[in-house]
This record gives sequence, C-alpha cells and structure tokens, in this order.
Amino acid sequence: MEYSNLFLLSFVSENLKKIIESSQITRFKTIKIVYDDFGGDPPCVYIPNRYQGNMILKFADYPVRNLNKCFRLNLNGTMIDFGFFICPLAYGHPSEPVIESIHNYFLDLFGSSVEYRCITRDKLEGFLSRPRWFFTPLQNLSAIIISCNGYKEDMKELWNNLSLSPVFKHIDLSFLCPSVEDQDGLLIPRNEFTSQSEKLFSPECKIYQTESIEISQFLISTPAVLSHFQGKQAIIKCVKFKSSYLIEFVNKWKSGEAFQKLEYLKIQKVGGNGTDFPQVLDKIGAKYIDASKTPPTHTLPKLHIKFHGAKLNTPPIMSYAYVVRESDNRVASVLIQGRKFKFGVWDKTEGEFLRMLE
Repeated sequence: MEYSNLFLLSFVSENLKKIIESSQITRFKTIKIVYDDFGGDPPCVYIPNRYQGNMILKFADYPVRNLNKCFRLNLNGTMIDFGFFICPLAYGHPSEPVIESIHNYFLDLFGSSVEYRCITRDKLEGFLSRPRWFFTPLQNLSAIIISCNGYKEDMKELWNNLSLSPVFKHIDLSFLCPSVEDQDGLLIPRNEFTSQSEKLFSPECKIYQTESIEISQFLISTPAVLSHFQGKQAIIKCVKFKSSYLIEFVNKWKSGEAFQKLEYLKIQKVGGNGTDFPQVLDKIGAKYIDASKTPPTHTLPKLHIKFHGAKLNTPPIMSYAYVVRESDNRVASVLIQGRKFKFGVWDKTEGEFLRMLE
C-alpha cells in the first residue's frame, strides 16, 4: 500500500493506527523522509528512491475545503484542513505550526528512528513573497540540501536560517551562483569570491561542522572546504581548480594540524576546459607501494545514503601512492584518476598498512 494511503488510514482510529505501525515496522525502518520546497512552493513530503519519490503529503498555501474528500482535524493541538488532489493536501495558517504538528505525527506513525531531510532551493522571482529559504527546525532532521544557483543570492538570509538550525549530519550544497549579497547587503561578484571567501563562509560556518558534505562550487576556494572542514567524508565538485589548495590540504593533514577526523575525500573537476586533474603526487610527498605488490582497496560505509537501494560504501580507492601523517603515522591512500582526486584514510599505521601487502 502507498505511504500516502497509510498516512490517511491512520486517521480513522487509534486502533487502526497501531495496526499500521506494528504491521509496517520492518518497512518503516528502511525509509528516509524528505521535505522539499521545489524552489518556491509550500513543501511536499515524500520518500526518495532511485527514480522518483513516493509522495506522502503536500502542504498547501490555500484553503482545501473546496476540494472533494476534505476534512478537518485537530492534530497535536493545531487545526488542519486536509484534502486530496493527486495526493493528500494539508492547509493551516500560519504554516509552521502545521508542518511541526504533522512532523510530530510522522514521528509517532513511522517511528523516531526514521531520518528526515530538507531540500530548499533558491526561489524564482514570482515566489519572493514566500520565505526565500525553507528551514524549519524539526526533530530528527539530520540532512539538508541547499541550492544557491540564482543570479544573486542573499547570504545573510541563508546564514541566519542556518544559525538557528542544529549542526546537520549531512549537507549537500550547490553554490554556483554568479554573485551574492553579503551580510552587509553588498554585492560580491564571482571573481571576488576567493578574496571574500571567509566573509561569505566563515571558518565557524556550520557547513564545515557537518559529518559529511557533498558540494558543487564554481571555485575550489569558495567555500573553503579544503581549509576548514571538520567532518569525516567530503565530495567536492568544482569548475575552477588550483593545485595550491590541494597541496595545502594534504600538508595540513600530514602535519596533524587539521582534518583529524577525515576518512574520505573526493574532488572532481566538472565543466571548464575538460583537462585532467593535475599531477601533484610528488608535490605532496607521496610514497609508493612496490610495483610488484597489489595495493589494498580502501572503502568505508557512507555516512549519508541518498535513497533506499543506493550504494552503501564509498567508491573504492586502489592506489600505489600514499601519504603518512606525522602525528600518529596513519596512512592515507591517494589516487589521481582522470578528472578526479581521491583520498582515503586508513585506520592503520604505515607498518600495519605495508604488512597488508605481504
């Protein structure tokens, strides 16, 4: 049965709700639930899969009582009008208490172990009367996907929203806009992003504090993930890349100065002139496994699984090149492959790592 139907059936009676909870407990353990504003609309709620989402509910910013099959419920102290048009609709004003009340109902119905995510995109001009970014502090909200690809993004509004949110376990950020308004209202074009990087994304910014991050950015310098990331797994896609940032990153890791928790990093060049990744292995002091040996394969469980059925582990790294951290003699495999750079940290000293080859 569709999740939207289970959601509606759960309103019939408390006994039926308990039957749904008990009979679907195994199924519910595998799901992720997403709140998505689709770039301007009131958010909808769905369960992601590989090709399309299984819709549960859509919030409406208009009364739904003129629709067929409408009814009103007092849900967790909030009066909400429900209707049906393709999928269940929910309306109430103001909208935030409605979203929070339904979210608390989800926690009760689907279980508190379910992971919740939020997707918010830059709004089109016609939607500016609505909040530009959809951020609602909800229990168990562990991941957020943010799109900043408009012509002129308002960084003050974005960071004000982030500052009121907890530190997320995962952030997916697209920062490909050609210009931004900083927190003082000044316009900063893309060619000034590098010099203004720490003003746009301060070292204390919460995007650097997340456990895992996937980010698309025009310049490798902004945001400065290679300087300030404090988490475990990072994927960076960028158009403009400079080797100096990568060399500085590896040197900081080798010295033990930063990135102590890092497990996996991938940098991928996208767009641009299509050239391969620069050969920097000698510049980062890479060591090499004996060519007659077979290198071990580095892979780890992903901290963020996009949808049910997605691959559970990081892409394998099998490389003859590696670097060693001075502070604890830990090893990281390093691989340059076409337009990609991969960096995988082992939970082994250099001696333990080399004994794996015997």
